[in-house]
Amino acid sequence: MAWKEWSQLSEERRYLVDQALAYMDAKYDEKAKLIGDSEEHGKHGTRGSGHYALGLLLRSEPGDIERACEVLHKIIDLQFDAPDEIYHGTFKSALESIDPPAGNYPWKSLGQGHAYFLAQTVEKITERLVSGIEGEQAKKEWADRLVTAVDEVLPPVWKSYDPNWREFISCIFAVILEHFADKLPQQLLERMEQSMIKAVTGSIERRLSDVVPMNSNIELMHAFITHYYGTRLQRSDWLEHADREAEKLHARYAEFGSLSEFNTTTYYGVDLTVLGLWRQYGKTAAFKQLGHAMEKGLWANIADFYNPYIENLSGPFARAYEMEMTAHSSLGVMLYLALGKGYEHFTAINCETEHDIMIALVGVDVPEELLLQLAEHQRDRLVEQPFRELCERDQPGANTNLCTARAWIEKELMMGAMSGSKNTNGQLHPATIHWKTADGHKYDLRLIRREVGKHWNTHLRGVYYEAAVNERELEVEVQCSAAVDIEFYFEITGQGVDARGIAANRWTLPGLTLEVEAEAPAPVVQAFGNRLEIIYLVQAKKSSATPAAPATMKFLLSRV
Repeated sequence: MAWKEWSQLSEERRYLVDQALAYMDAKYDEKAKLIGDSEEHGKHGTRGSGHYALGLLLRSEPGDIERACEVLHKIIDLQFDAPDEIYHGTFKSALESIDPPAGNYPWKSLGQGHAYFLAQTVEKITERLVSGIEGEQAKKEWADRLVTAVDEVLPPVWKSYDPNWREFISCIFAVILEHFADKLPQQLLERMEQSMIKAVTGSIERRLSDVVPMNSNIELMHAFITHYYGTRLQRSDWLEHADREAEKLHARYAEFGSLSEFNTTTYYGVDLTVLGLWRQYGKTAAFKQLGHAMEKGLWANIADFYNPYIENLSGPFARAYEMEMTAHSSLGVMLYLALGKGYEHFTAINCETEHDIMIALVGVDVPEELLLQLAEHQRDRLVEQPFRELCERDQPGANTNLCTARAWIEKELMMGAMSGSKNTNGQLHPATIHWKTADGHKYDLRLIRREVGKHWNTHLRGVYYEAAVNERELEVEVQCSAAVDIEFYFEITGQGVDARGIAANRWTLPGLTLEVEAEAPAPVVQAFGNRLEIIYLVQAKKSSATPAAPATMKFLLSRV
């Protein structure tokens, strides 16, 4: 064990380290020199393997340091070294990932934020191509062929490379270099520093070009790595850039006391981890002070929307994968460190568990005055918080809309509503309900959408929501002018939910009955075990003569 670091860890932090290492030990592949990916079965992930190397160095039992060195060498082997390409300096997300196309995209000469216009152009070309083709299936096949052809020439972000792996892996390397540089061979140290030159260079080029916009969790990492490696590698230009970025990020936060990825359990976990890096490894007082202000404010946002009886954040969510706080997030781990023994269930294994080593090292800094609010329900309340979202696939300069998140929170129930958002991301959850029954069972409801036959977690243009909430009602208006057929559906999850309880004007659920007023097509109800979908289909207008008015649906859900 690395006794200096280990001795500084509380019992709760050691619990996290032991649990995460046991989880990752079981996933390690000796041949690949990487651990199995948490989300893609059959692949070996680089980010998770970086966290594993950090944990091995902290544990430092026989063979651990040697294994960590092999893992780190393998990760560096999987970094893209292509200075003219948009993916320069990032890492393959997995050993099995194929190389993106090269040599066809002079992206540095095309102007700031040009990717939005490039994507729009491809969409228009696709529409023109299929407009003369008979039959919906044939139209879809030709559209798919065109997109595939474009992706084989121009490297598609998120499909062929993940630019965020620069920031994630650079943060891991920073913690390793800060704590364990003396345990690593000189050759590996030199390789790590050369790797970080590529990663930080690519990160800065991305930031300045705004070709792939950065959400707030990536912005926080970007500012940290340019600051940290600017100091370590004596790059004054990086340090100046880091100071500018940190000040701009803080100024945007200070406008309303909120980040753009507002009220999102997954990204709050990342935000708090990275602000911990600012706090622990920041090299100037000014940098640390900016981070402290945001970390303190973020905990205040969390406390406002958190229900300690239901043990969850209330919606609405600017971005979310799950409705359960511990399902795709490190936020439960953060609350465990804040509240201590008795909250071990918040640390249940999930796809973010690999991050727990870093979280254990940086800890949490929760304002003392918020601890009681996080531990016990204090009062029923209506909460309202404005924030500026980032619509990452909208026109630069017009992609930061003013939104308002509202929630009614009482001990056994909470409802959330979003207004003002223009986000195309399916992770937006504009209308939500969580409740807990007298026998302790938890339930949730969310409104999401999907193109017919596809998953909800995609980008779709032409879908907008306006929602409002009070202590009795949740009201939502949906506008849809999408070019494809869309299913909007209320997904209800929990033990014993029954499709037989869903009638036209009343939804009878365990522990909650809702009167429903709907100006919408008749729904279809589907049951999948302990999950229901109440589906409203909006069909795309087929006429192309003039732009059609958006289809509008309205829902009023009232507690009985």
